[in-house]
Amino acid sequence: MIARAYHQVNLDLPAATADLPPMAGLDLALSADNVARFGGDPHRYRRALQGISASPETMVSVAAVAAWRAGVLGIRADALSRLQLLPVDVAASALGLPVDAVTPFAEGQAVDRFYWPLRPASQLIARIGGFTGLGGRWDHPPTAPTPCGPGRWTVDVGAQRWQIDADVFGHVLSPAPVDSVPDDGPRTGQLVVRPTSYLAEIWPA
Repeated sequence: MIARAYHQVNLDLPAATADLPPMAGLDLALSADNVARFGGDPHRYRRALQGISASPETMVSVAAVAAWRAGVLGIRADALSRLQLLPVDVAASALGLPVDAVTPFAEGQAVDRFYWPLRPASQLIARIGGFTGLGGRWDHPPTAPTPCGPGRWTVDVGAQRWQIDADVFGHVLSPAPVDSVPDDGPRTGQLVVRPTSYLAEIWPA
């Protein structure tokens, strides 16, 4: 079996595309397109919004949480702040969590960007990268992982240095800036690479 990139929290999600709820004044179809444009999965976004009915003002916050849940890493801080504004049942539906797991999730995320209340403590968090010939991003195995802050590492891929930014739901791969510096501070995730694999793995630290 060919190993591909994934985040553990997404493995059990239904693959079918869900219909977006109707919402006057909000173009949720356009927002789904934007989720894809910013690196998220529009199918997971649609699934996160399925069955939710709320005012347009509340749906703006729901959409932010759903976009983050779909892997749009850049909206993480905004989504976390908006999560506190949602009724707990709505937040649970958007995140795909039981109602009683929403508060532990929010509290855990405040200190650990990889926290997920339903994941065993020692379980793999994500596999990222992958071989370009199989739909991945890299044409060489990643080497020399260096932590550069919470959820951030740099790796060598061939002659190029890449930066990895990640959390429990998604990640971004980009050329590393020339001024990136190592950070040996406390961290909740560790990046593992192997000389025979084009995938880098994130495990609990």
